[in-house]
Amino acid sequence: MLRFFRQIRQRLLTDNKVSKYLLYAVGEILLVVIGILIALQIDNWNELRKETLKERALLRELQANLETNVENLESDIKIQITGASAIHFLLDHLDNKRAYIDTLDYLFQEADYVPEAVLSSSAFETLKSSGLGLVGNDSLRKGIIDLFEVKYPYLMQETRRLEDQLWTTTSVPLYQRYFRREATGRAHPTNYEALLNDDEFTNMLSFRVLMREASTYHKRKAMQETLEVLQMISDELN
Repeated sequence: MLRFFRQIRQRLLTDNKVSKYLLYAVGEILLVVIGILIALQIDNWNELRKETLKERALLRELQANLETNVENLESDIKIQITGASAIHFLLDHLDNKRAYIDTLDYLFQEADYVPEAVLSSSAFETLKSSGLGLVGNDSLRKGIIDLFEVKYPYLMQETRRLEDQLWTTTSVPLYQRYFRREATGRAHPTNYEALLNDDEFTNMLSFRVLMREASTYHKRKAMQETLEVLQMISDELN
């Protein structure tokens, strides 16, 4: 191809057709420029394609993380609702000075257990290291950042704060005073009569059920917010 163009140039110069040679030279330059522009455009398309594939892969990872988070939050909510029901039963039983029954051992254990929120964020950390601008959809990017950097940290902070108010200072000492823990998942009262007349214990239970219900509220809200971002990701991938 280069030899062909060289021959044309040589013929024009030999025939002393300067004007035609100049037009030809301009045309040749234009062809070179167009070739460069096409090459650059192809390179840009390839880079864009790579970025798009990377974005979709990370969105799928985020999708998997958020689906896991929804499952964890759903499980926590069920456990906390069961725990709150156990506390309400215990308060009614103790306030009315009812006789001891074996079922109480399981309810006392249930009342004391609180699941810790476990949320997956590995895909978000990968996205941050790759650059949050990789997500082209502005609304989706803002939703992801808000969920992982504002709403999830707030949930973790609130659930810890609610439980820490009573756990180490009040709940643990009272349970150590009145119960023998068993490997079967029971908390057997060592002195049920004393427990019946201890207002500090029932006050602790009544306060803990409020904390449990508040924690459940925060987890429900976080789960709804997670589902909303999941829907945005699904829409983007589709």
